[in-house]
Amino acid sequence: MKNIEPVAPEVKAGLTRNIQDFWTRRVNAEHIMGKAMTTHARGDDAYFQDLETQRYRSHRHLLPWIAAMTPGKTVLEIGSGVGLDTFTMAQHGLQVIAADLTEVAVKTAQQRFLRHAIPADFLVADACHLPFPDNHFDYVYSFGVLHHVADTEASIREVHRLLKPGGQARIMLYHRHSLNEGVHRLLKVPFEDRDELCPVVRRFTVAEVRGLFGEFSHTEVSIEYVYGEGYGRLFALTPRWLYDGLSRRWGWHLMIAATK
Repeated sequence: MKNIEPVAPEVKAGLTRNIQDFWTRRVNAEHIMGKAMTTHARGDDAYFQDLETQRYRSHRHLLPWIAAMTPGKTVLEIGSGVGLDTFTMAQHGLQVIAADLTEVAVKTAQQRFLRHAIPADFLVADACHLPFPDNHFDYVYSFGVLHHVADTEASIREVHRLLKPGGQARIMLYHRHSLNEGVHRLLKVPFEDRDELCPVVRRFTVAEVRGLFGEFSHTEVSIEYVYGEGYGRLFALTPRWLYDGLSRRWGWHLMIAATK
C-alpha cells in the first residue's frame, strides 16, 4: 500500500481555511467543469430540482446506495453541501444531522428543509473535528468529500469515533486506477473547476482504502461511475450493461461500506 503522508497541524489549519474559502466561492453542485447546472436563484425549489435531476441522472448508483440505509436510524452527513442527499435521506425516513465546512451551503440547505417542514439539524463544522460524543450515530455518510479535506486519515478516524458499535460508514472516495483519472491526467484537465483548482483532491487505490478503514471490523468496497455527463453523448449512448461493466473495473467512485 502506498504510504499516505501525515499532515502537520499548522499545514492542516491553513489548508482547511483554503478549502473553506474555495467551496464558499464555488458552491458545490452549482457548476460542473465550468458549466452551470441551474439558472434559478440559489435556494428556490427549481434550483434544487435542477441540481437533483443532474446529480441522480449522472450518479445512477447513488439513490440505491441511500435506499439501502435503514429508515428511522440516525445519520450524520459530513460535507452535506446544499443538502441534496440530506433531503433524500430525510425523505427516506432517516434522522439526519448535516455538517458542512461552509456557512453558505448550510444556510441554503436549511431554507429548503424549513420551507417543506422536514426535520433535520445543520451545522458548520470541520470533518476532522466534529462536536459530537463517541458512539453516537447509526450511520456516517459522506459522498465525495473526505478526499477534499486537509487530513483524510484524521477524518476517517473521526468517522470511526462517532459511529455506534455495529454502525456503518458509507463513504465515497475517488479511485486512482480509473478511466477518469487517466483522461484528466492525459488532457491536463482539473478535476473540479477549470478556472480555479481545488486546494486538495486525493485519489486512492482499493488497497489504500482498506488501510484507511483498518480500524473497522468489516469493510466492503465497490467501484462505480466510469464517467458521467461531462463526457457528453458518450454517457448518454453507452448501453447500461457496458457502462456498468466498465464502472466495476475503471470507475471513479470507490463506494465504501465499513462497519464499526
